[in-house]
Amino acid sequence: MNQEISANTTAAPAQKRQSNIELLRIITMIMIVAHHFSVHGNFDFPINTVTINRLWIQFIQIGGKIGVDVFVLISGYFLITADSLKINKAIKMWIQIFTYSVLIYVLFVILRPTPFSAKDLVKNALPITYDRWWFASGYFVLYLLSPFINKAIRSFDRTTYLQMLALMTFCWCIIPTFLYETWECNDLLWFIYLYLISGYIRLHAKESTITGRTYLLVSGFLILLTFGSAVVFDFLGLRLPFFGMNATFFYEMHQIPIVLISITMFLGFSKIKMPYIPAINLISATTFGVYLIHDNRYVRPFLWRHIFRNAAFAEDRLLIPYSIVVVLLVFIVCSLIELIRIHVLENQYMKLIDWLCVTLSREGSSQTPGYVKSMTALYNRFHRQ
Repeated sequence: MNQEISANTTAAPAQKRQSNIELLRIITMIMIVAHHFSVHGNFDFPINTVTINRLWIQFIQIGGKIGVDVFVLISGYFLITADSLKINKAIKMWIQIFTYSVLIYVLFVILRPTPFSAKDLVKNALPITYDRWWFASGYFVLYLLSPFINKAIRSFDRTTYLQMLALMTFCWCIIPTFLYETWECNDLLWFIYLYLISGYIRLHAKESTITGRTYLLVSGFLILLTFGSAVVFDFLGLRLPFFGMNATFFYEMHQIPIVLISITMFLGFSKIKMPYIPAINLISATTFGVYLIHDNRYVRPFLWRHIFRNAAFAEDRLLIPYSIVVVLLVFIVCSLIELIRIHVLENQYMKLIDWLCVTLSREGSSQTPGYVKSMTALYNRFHRQ
């Protein structure tokens, strides 16, 4: 959730990034951490009672899938105009994912909460292939496909583009909302759908007179409305257990309410006039790392069940302030760890990777191997057509 998500909100790459979208990334990552506090905290509220604590856990749960959809929307908006794949950025993303996958596994093996396994070592050394983080794997493949998606959709006129989005919305959004089934959709296809929505906004949407504040008010209203559906289902569940067991039915990332919340939230922040604020941009650069650290498959149960012992506070009157403190603490600590990784490791090896990518991309260079020149020429020729 970092890389191209942190693209400039202005056209000129030399200008400093405005901080409106960067602030959105921070807020949505905090929402994702709160979601994980809720769903991975081992809470087991009885469906025959409705308590403030149960409602609070359901309330903070709503932000997770909103955060996922918003991050992909941001990426699509800025990537849609890219003509080619930036190899150095793809390598940068892969190394970041690889570093956390291997280092966290090794750390847990050394500290002995996790037994060593050669099979697990291989899986953690190939984190995209073995889907160590579902979002990271899907987003990495989306990034690789983005220049080809861009080239394809630029051949569409506005009507054709809308027709395609309408069909995707029916199959992958409307049907899941009412039937909880999709027509052959997976995480990658869903990311492509969101990518195309924000791409349409960038390429074809007419300038709107609706203010950012209005979009955010609509987004907030939809959040309350969606949470309200969970409350209604909770009370219906007192008599009909089916509703209580499915109280958060409308919380999934494919559901119409979550998609509308995500789009209006993105549009709202995109219209906010905010100058470059170094602190916000610095923190926003760590958001993908925050995700990789706290939602690692080894860290996740250790964090929520052993360190913070979320479930022990299920009936505690301090659950609400406790959850807020814990979520912010996890975000801050993970952000600091990611900043250290960036400055100690990434800033060093990316100098070499950037230099190699520039060198190997020079067609006709005597230092470039023949097969590299041929592949580069073929790739460039394809993107000029």
